[in-house]
Amino acid sequence: MKTAILSVGTEILFGQIVNTNTVYLSQQMNMLGFDVMYHYTVGDNPKRVEEMIDLAFQDCDLILTTGGLGPTQDDLTKEVACKALDDTLVMMDDVLEEITKYFKTLGREMTENNKKQAIMPSRATVFHNDAGTAPGFALEKDGKYIICMPGPPREMKRMFQKSVVPFLQSMIDGALYYRQIRFFGIGESMLETQLLDLIDNQTDPTLATYAKEGECSLRIASKRATEE
Repeated sequence: MKTAILSVGTEILFGQIVNTNTVYLSQQMNMLGFDVMYHYTVGDNPKRVEEMIDLAFQDCDLILTTGGLGPTQDDLTKEVACKALDDTLVMMDDVLEEITKYFKTLGREMTENNKKQAIMPSRATVFHNDAGTAPGFALEKDGKYIICMPGPPREMKRMFQKSVVPFLQSMIDGALYYRQIRFFGIGESMLETQLLDLIDNQTDPTLATYAKEGECSLRIASKRATEE
């Protein structure tokens, strides 16, 4: 399934944080067998988020988003995703109860705007967040999926492993397996030249060369039902 990763947050565009979420999700999704085709980053602007979702869905059936699920007024990913897949937002009492319990566990006062995080798309599969207050969710319409996760890496990774991976497993028809061979004393151009007959005729497995500091590597990848 063709997949796009959409990172939402003006702080990323300002260079205030390093976007490690995209690297992590690309690695995980490719290993699961999903074809990550695009990376997008957009600020906290609902019009631009909507444009990016529309653009991604032109070539992809699955979009993973991170960020924009917080309690403040500029957290609008959920609202835009809901609109894109033609759903309505509703208050989910069980989600509100989870958020309330989380604040009690921390011994902190829950402000009124945190209730916003319990308002979810009515058709959503909700993903519990046991490391923060922002739940995630999956939403589908006509074979198009959006999976929205919080931006903080600790919260996102826990949610991805505990909830998103099990959700995605029903869509998986194979996983990506690969090996890397490291070369020293040969440049990338020469390595490609010597392997050109294999590279020109590749289907599955695929070959790709990479230049690194002091070495080159060759990635051999294959999408199969099992590693064997």
